[in-house]
This record gives sequence, C-alpha cells and structure tokens, in this order.
Amino acid sequence: MDIASFVTSFLTSFIIFVVLVLVFTWLSRRPGNAPVYYPNVLLRGLDPWEGRGRGTRSPVGWIQQAIAASEANVVAAGGVDAAVYLVFLSSAARSTSDVKPEEFAVLVRDVPIPPPDQSIKDSVDSYFRALHPDTFYKAMVVTDIKKADKIFQEIEGHKQKIAHAEAVYAESKTANKPEGTKPTHKTGFLGLIGKKVDTIEYCNEKIKELLPKLEEEQKNTLSEKQQRAAIVVFNSRAAAASASQTLHAQMFDKWTVTEAPEPREIIWSNLPVKIYDRNTRRSVIYFIVFLTVFFYLIPISAISAVTTLEKLRQKLPFLKVVVDQPIVKTVLQAYLPQLALIVFLALLPALLVFVSKSEGIPSQSHVVRAASGKYFYFIVFNVFLGITISSTLFSALKTIVDNPPGIIEMLGSSLPGSATFFLTFVALK
Repeated sequence: MDIASFVTSFLTSFIIFVVLVLVFTWLSRRPGNAPVYYPNVLLRGLDPWEGRGRGTRSPVGWIQQAIAASEANVVAAGGVDAAVYLVFLSSAARSTSDVKPEEFAVLVRDVPIPPPDQSIKDSVDSYFRALHPDTFYKAMVVTDIKKADKIFQEIEGHKQKIAHAEAVYAESKTANKPEGTKPTHKTGFLGLIGKKVDTIEYCNEKIKELLPKLEEEQKNTLSEKQQRAAIVVFNSRAAAASASQTLHAQMFDKWTVTEAPEPREIIWSNLPVKIYDRNTRRSVIYFIVFLTVFFYLIPISAISAVTTLEKLRQKLPFLKVVVDQPIVKTVLQAYLPQLALIVFLALLPALLVFVSKSEGIPSQSHVVRAASGKYFYFIVFNVFLGITISSTLFSALKTIVDNPPGIIEMLGSSLPGSATFFLTFVALK
C-alpha cells in the first residue's frame, strides 16, 4: 500500500469516526433515547437529565466527569462490577454494601442418587444440614417442569381469551341491543376451520379440564422429576463463600459445589449434566474448535489472496471499468480485504457461543467467557498468523517452490508490508 492509499484510508476512517461521534452525541441528547444511554438511572427511578443537563453528554465531556467521579457515583452509574474493576486497576482496597442473592448461595451438581425412601431434596437438605448445621438455610432442587409449565401456559392462554371475549361482549351491548353478541370462534386450525363455539363457554370448559391435569402433573413433577442439581442457600455470605471452596465428598464425581450464578444467567438445562458428560463434551468441543481453527485458515487464506484489487481484476474482468477509477481504486485497495475478512468472521462468535453452551456450562456469563477464550486463540492463529503468513506465501508461491531455503528471508522482508492491513482492520473493527 503506497502513501496515497494510506492517507486516503486514514482520512476516510477519521471522517467515519467524526460522523459516528456526532450521531452518538445527537442521539444521546434526545429524551426518547434515555433507555438506551441511561438505563441504570431509569431503573433506579431517577430522571437522567436532572442535575446534569442535556449538554453534558458531549464526546469528550465524559472524561472530566469520569476523573472527578467518586466511588458512589461509579457504583450508581456503572454498577458494582465497574467499581471493582476500577479498584483492581488502582490497587486500592474498597468495599460495597450491595446485596445480591447469589452471594448467599452455592450451586450443587452431581447429587448422588438417594435411597428409595428419600427424594433428592430430602437428600440435599439432610446432607448440607449435617455439614453446615449453623449456617444452612434451605435447598431448592432443580426440577423439570416443562410439561407442567406447558399445561399452565395453556390455562393462562384460555384466561386471556376469556378476558378479551368478555371485553368484546361488553362493548357489543348497546341500547338497541342490550343482550349483545357473544364472541365465537372455530376450534380447528388457526380458527379457520372446525366447529364454531362460544368463546367464553369453550375456554371455561377447557380450564376445568386442564386444572386437574395441572394438579396431577405438579405432584408427579415434585415426586419424580427432581434433577440431580440444587441451589443451596446459607444465612451469611461468609458461609456461602466457604462452602463454595470446600470439598464436600471424597469422590470427585459427587457433590460438586461452586459459586451460584446470578439467577437470570443460569442455564437450567445444563445444571443436571453429569460431570463425566461435561468432561466428554468439553473434550469434544475443544476438538471441534481445533478443527475450526485449522480449517478456517483455508478460507481466510483464500480471502487474503483473492480479495486484492489485482486478483479481482483478473477473476472478474467486467469490474475493470469500475475499479480502474482512481478514487474507487484507492478506496478498494485500502478497505476491500479487511471488509471481506470482517464479514467472514461475523459468523464466528455465534458458533463459538453455541458450542461453549453445549459443554454444560451453568451460566451465560461463563459461556461468554469460554467463547471469548476460544475466539482469542482463533484470532491469534487465523487472523494474525494466517493473514500475515498466507498473504506472503500466496504472493510468492513460485519463488518458494524454486528456492525452499529462502522462505525465512522472504518472510522477513515481506511481513512488514502487512502492517497497514492490520491498522485498517483494527480501525474498521
């Protein structure tokens, strides 16, 4: 890439940056966008504009506010996690009084199969009450309620239909027609076919039929569908922290105790997965990720080799009229390979999150962290090494075949030329 291309790339990126900053400033000052830019303030029931004015959300004004912010302001604006992160950076010992339910609980997995006369909940209660007699509060066993929940949702759906039908029926009553018109519907597919019935009477009959089924399924769920995982709650943070770091059984595959995730982040379907299954899944996932890293190198190398202006002119001759224009040529030389790579990599995070979730990880945040680790290795081996080395190899393949010992010297002289590619790649990201 020559100086003109680099300057064009830099100026284009700078203009895009300025435009985005101006758009951000304009949008952040509109009252209707407050839920996007001030969600924590609104959740606390406060006015986001009170005491600050709309003009303070400037592109650079936040720097002064961030430097002058106290610990209480940081916790109020960004949460406890932000305050802890700043404490870590400044190496200063600080504390917070915020209470989170997961701080008093631990996650218990791999619960042993109880005796025939005992349920899983009874087993967990007795086990932890014996080990922690003074601090144990209660245990909540993970239970498969899919079928019961399906019946419950069906009942709720009929109740909503009744409420809607009664409202329509009330509106249909007029002075000329005081008896009104009762709403009806067909019982077939999407209400288009089948027998026409009175909506209110039909839904009431369905609810009467489903209520005994729900009660029966609830009893069956509590007695037969308890899973081998539980949330155990203690009466103090210290007790929960101590329990999460204590070995609760001599066998590693029984009574696995860890810190409890935040309730909203728990992946309930992964909690009952046994430790042997988790280890097997983890090994299979790592192998799949290894294959993904290895085989992704092939299309990425192809992108690096093909998405150059000269290659496109050779492969797609009809584009010569467009790409030969000086301005178009300069912009394409600066951005085309990077944009192609970014688009190609856009599908990768979703794939890594999916495979990480399949490992049996108990919470969404741990899934994201596991996927981020895999993504880091992928970027290092594929984007950095793949683009850097493969672009050189493809461009000098004939030279390498004719003179294999000269590959080291050739790489040493060619690799610095990849610097501009990564500068533009980072800018576009």
